[in-house]
Amino acid sequence: MEGIDNMTKIVHQRVFLTLAAFAVMSVEAEARQGFNYQQGSVPIIHHFPHPLNATMAIPDPVGSYNFRLNAFRQQKDNGSTYDFSGHLSYGMFDWGGIHLRSLGVKTTPLTEMIAMVGLWRNGRRTQGVSLLGIVGLPTGKKEGNGHHGLTYLAGLTGRIAKEGIITNDMILHYDFSAKHTITETGTVVKLMANLFATLDARGTFGSDQPDIALLTSLKFQLFAATFLALGYHTPVTNTRTFSHQVFVQVEVGSH
Repeated sequence: MEGIDNMTKIVHQRVFLTLAAFAVMSVEAEARQGFNYQQGSVPIIHHFPHPLNATMAIPDPVGSYNFRLNAFRQQKDNGSTYDFSGHLSYGMFDWGGIHLRSLGVKTTPLTEMIAMVGLWRNGRRTQGVSLLGIVGLPTGKKEGNGHHGLTYLAGLTGRIAKEGIITNDMILHYDFSAKHTITETGTVVKLMANLFATLDARGTFGSDQPDIALLTSLKFQLFAATFLALGYHTPVTNTRTFSHQVFVQVEVGSH
């Protein structure tokens, strides 16, 4: 049994490295040619990283894309688990688009399909307010006594930013299936030319006690469109589903 577990870990590691390498090569090839995304008469060229897990709060520029692939180790009282998660976004329309997000293939057995419609954005498309709708698709085994099946969420998002220095994405949505409210924020701060600090905060509020966790990371800019992050995720309330998580992330994208 131990031999099978070790083989599974090796396979997971190789899949992660292969996907990351493919994404880096494809995006860096385009970066060398120069990104050229337009919103009206305004060129949109943002080589600024995203938060580790939080979704961007405004629609992506048309034709742009971003891919965040995570490998993490989750610690619980009864042992540890290795898992993968990720976030894929693509600028489909000027007024909105669709994201795909997984918070854990094994540890959070849902894949979120996130639809976003921009309500207002500034001229540079770096700040704004959006309408959010999420459908959660079950992609794994049921965890504990929680809801399992299709989930439906809706809410509002907002982004404020000082271009090239700091971005803050804020998400407030209600889960109609589990009947609780979820808040998320994702903040990215530029510390040095190629070094960024991020802070994700996520809270669930409903009939039970609040469940709040913080995810901090340092992101290193390796190339024009490629970032490597090391992160630590820990609950800050007594209600918790894990003790802590340690993250490694590869982010590639054109914005």
